[in-house]
This record gives sequence, structure tokens and C-alpha cells, in this order.
Amino acid sequence: MEALDALFDEAVATFRRRLVEVVASMESARDPEAFCTAERELVSLAQRVAAELTQRVVQKLCEDKERRREALDLVRARAAERGIEMRVERDRRTEFRTLGGSMVEVTTPYATARPRAGARGRETRGTQGTGVYPVLDQLGITGRCTPALRLWIARAVCEANSVTSARDLMASGGVEVDHKAALRLTYRVCDDALRARKDAIRATTCGAEVGPLVGRRVVAAVDGGRVNTRRRVAGRRRKGGRQPFETEWREPKVLTIYVLGPDGRRDRAVSPVIDGTLGDADAVFELLGYHLLRLGGCHAAEVILVGDGAPWIWNRASALREQLGIPQGAFREVVDYFHVVERLGDVATAMTSWTEEMRQAWLKVQKDHLKAGRVEAIESNLRSIGTRTPQMTADPQYWGRNRERMRYASFRADGVPIGSGAVESAVRRVINLRMKGASIVWEEGHAEGILHLRAHAKSGRWDELEHAVLTHTRWRPTARAARQAA
Repeated sequence: MEALDALFDEAVATFRRRLVEVVASMESARDPEAFCTAERELVSLAQRVAAELTQRVVQKLCEDKERRREALDLVRARAAERGIEMRVERDRRTEFRTLGGSMVEVTTPYATARPRAGARGRETRGTQGTGVYPVLDQLGITGRCTPALRLWIARAVCEANSVTSARDLMASGGVEVDHKAALRLTYRVCDDALRARKDAIRATTCGAEVGPLVGRRVVAAVDGGRVNTRRRVAGRRRKGGRQPFETEWREPKVLTIYVLGPDGRRDRAVSPVIDGTLGDADAVFELLGYHLLRLGGCHAAEVILVGDGAPWIWNRASALREQLGIPQGAFREVVDYFHVVERLGDVATAMTSWTEEMRQAWLKVQKDHLKAGRVEAIESNLRSIGTRTPQMTADPQYWGRNRERMRYASFRADGVPIGSGAVESAVRRVINLRMKGASIVWEEGHAEGILHLRAHAKSGRWDELEHAVLTHTRWRPTARAARQAA
């Protein structure tokens, strides 16, 4: 404890005089502008003190023989899994940025892969990969950045409407980071987050017996959005050195899970789950099943699946129920009411021989049938019209296939939601407000990561993402897997 006290006193002593002056100017302030200036300078000094303390603590750890040995053992064990032998070189000086934005320098041990025998007996590194600072790696200091700052940058980049806006916001807090560094650190967090999610899905084979969904009425909804992605293609570089690429519109699929209260409305005491993927329908349902299992959805009183009439949703509903092990009576399927009304509106619009008054009158009758759950009456009216409309000829089995998912009178009587507004709102907040727009084109891997990060930020579950990222933040050898012995 005495050593820590001395460390603190040494760090503060450098700034003590200026701290006293700033506190005095704050005390003597007579207007908002003077007080604001003094407060900002006080916070800036506090950040510099924090950076100085961080530097001294990390340097002390780097000099501790036991900590050096422990960190090196972890790195060697990780490298051994890839058939790599590590060796320790001389201590090196390196810089990293702290949460307050200051760059600090430490002297720390450095380890690299032991060169292998190459052609003609010469030593060569080959594909052994880059070196690592073992002590810094153990603390999560990678990419010349502390883990707390890296997570803050990632959140700012994924939540702001552009990287420039994120940088301006961080600069107002005293952190200056260039455009490329902000993206590089954000994508590093994305990679760790996606790796953590993949590992968690693989490890989740049975449902949790405790969780926020146990014994509750749970609503799960899925929907799709649109994101413009690009992939590099062969060809001559363009002006400015850019490689040629092709763009393609993709449909990221978003899911949301929330809990109903006794009044049939969303229980806001339980944070919703939002997540998404650029994968196919199987991928999003695998993700949906994982979240329901880990939160205790297999022990829910009732699970309600809501979506539009897309066959890819309902073709997988039974498999989801079986995965959760929920009785058929406790699993409901609901087609979004407003999508059905929109479909009826398209049918009315396609009847060019009708007047506008006739269309509105016909549509009103069908909506009354729909609210009452009389789907057979709507089917009869559509048959009387015939198959002249594109909506009827494109999917003639739509109504018969979804008949039991449109019993809206029964759903409302039981307090079951009949709309998918929650997931449509999630699509808008997660995708449309950041990832979709003029001249916005994403690499597929980056889009998947930003989608995952924004989903956690917008659902109030950023702390869960931070925990997952920090448990997967570590150096990884880039060498090939060890060859099997003959």
C-alpha cells in the first residue's frame, strides 16, 4: 500500500501547482463562460494525471519478474497450439494511448516466434507471424491503445452518423484520433465481438434455467433491411490507388426479443435483445435460438414469433420451437397485421377498373374481416375477384398458408401483439440511420461487425458486449496450424 501511495503522490506532484490554480480560477468565476473554461481545464488535467498514473502502473508491471513470467507463459501456451515456439528478445520501448487521449511510453519485454530452418539451412520466420508484448497483451493493450479507449472509440464510431462526427465528439473530450486509426480500432473490436459471439453460439447447447425470460411471455420478431456491400475484383488500380470493386445490395436480417408485462405491453424493466447478421435465414434463426436459450427462453411461459408473410420465416418456426423444447400450445405464430393490410391495399390498387371509392369500400370490408379473424371470408372475396392481380398470381398460397397466423381477434383477446413494429424500429435504428445511405458502401465483414455493435448499443446492452470483447482480446499467432506427424 505504501508503494502505491508513493506512486500516486509522484504522479500528482507534477500537476499539483496547476491543479491548485485551476481550482482557484473556478472558485473565482463570476459568469458561465469562466466557470465552463475552468471546469474543462480541470477535467483535462485530471485526464493527464490519470494517464501519468496509468503509465507508472503499467511500467511497474512490466518490470515485475513474476508478472513478466506469467504473461510470457500465456503467450507461449497460445503459440504452442499453432506449433510455434516463442523466444524473448530485449526489452523495447513502445507507446500506447490511454482513455484520456494521452500517449505514454513504457519499456516492456518483447517476444517473437523462433525462426525455423528454411532453404539451405538458413533461418527464416516464414508465416510465423508478428511479435507480441506479453505484459501489455495480458492487460489488453493492443493496437497502441488501452482496452477502455478502444471500446469507447468503437462505440462512438458505430453510434455516430459518420466517422468524422465520431472523431469530433471524441476531440471535444480531449481524444484526438485520426480517421484510419478510428476505423482500425473499431474493426478490431468488431472482430473480437464476432469471434466471441461465434464461440458463445457453439458453446450454447442447452437452455439456461435462470434468466430474464424464464416464466415470462416472450415476443421474438425478425425482419430484413438493406445494406450496400462491396467486394474487390481484379483489375488495374483507379486514380488515387484504389483497387476496383463491385457493389451489391444485401439484406441483413435483424432480430429482437422482448418481454410482455401483465397488461400485454412491453415490459421496459427488461432490456430488449437486438442482434443481426448478413448471413442467410438459417444464420439469423441460429442467432435467434442462441439468444432465447441463453436468456432462459426455453422456460418461458409463452413464446410469440412475429414476422411478415415471408416463407423463410415460417418455414423455420417449427424447428425453433423444437430447439427450445416448448409445447406447441405455448408457441404462437403471428403474421404482422400491417403487412397483411398493405397486401390487401396492393390488391385493391391493382383493380384498375374500380373507382377510388370502390377500392376504399372494398378495403374497409376486408379490414373488418381481418380484425375479426375471418380470414376465410377474405379468401372468398379474393377468389371472387379472380387471379388477375400480380399479388394473387405471385403467391397464391399466401392466405391459406398463413390462415392461423391471422386470427387477430383471438390474439388481441389474449394480449398477443399483432404488429412487428419493434423489429422494424430496430431495423431503422440499427441499419437505416447509420449503415444505409447515399455513397455508403461496406465491406461485408465490417458491416457484420458494425451491425452487431450497434445492436448492442441501441438495446442498452453495451456492457454485455464489452464483457464478451474483453474476454476475447488477446494476441493470436498468425502462423499455419502445426503439421501432423507422419
